[in-house]
Amino acid sequence: MTDELKKIMELLNDPTLSNSARLGILLSLYILGKSTFSDLQRSSGISKSSLFMHLQVLEESGLITVKKVPTLSGPRTIIEITEKGIQTIKQYIDLIKKIQT
Repeated sequence: MTDELKKIMELLNDPTLSNSARLGILLSLYILGKSTFSDLQRSSGISKSSLFMHLQVLEESGLITVKKVPTLSGPRTIIEITEKGIQTIKQYIDLIKKIQT
């Protein structure tokens, strides 16, 4: 097994990233930077209760922040990737690229 493959397996063995939904959420936020709960729920197709649970896990791991923001149409939940989340996804992407070459 190559070092890169071994590192990917270690990364995916982390309970936070071992779930494909959480990895997908983190990848989406890496691309978008931030999103509302509603937009993330709509684009991911994950039920509200499951999305809430996945966001809790990602937030507890320090990969995202979740904030309630007041707006004219009522409070919005904004989810934003943290620097730790960005570095984690960059590491994942870099390892995938190395395996492909």
